[in-house]
Amino acid sequence: MSKETINLSVEKDIKQRAKKIARNRGMSVSRFFEMLITEQEDPEVFKPPPGSGTAQFINAIPESDKLENYDYKKLKKDMFDKRYGIE
Repeated sequence: MSKETINLSVEKDIKQRAKKIARNRGMSVSRFFEMLITEQEDPEVFKPPPGSGTAQFINAIPESDKLENYDYKKLKKDMFDKRYGIE
């Protein structure tokens, strides 16, 4: 994987703190930043708040019935076709 340069504008004390934390962990500030970003959840993946109605609904579906990667438009079309007898 190729590396690219990124310029960040941060307060001076934040810069010093980042350098100190990275040094104490035995890594560069760049590697420290990479680590922080990779630890974050992917914003494209929906995760409902724990205890919410949506979370309860999702947890009620058996794992074997959950779809990993699905084509919503195809599922909708297939259901429509089945309901109205279109083949």
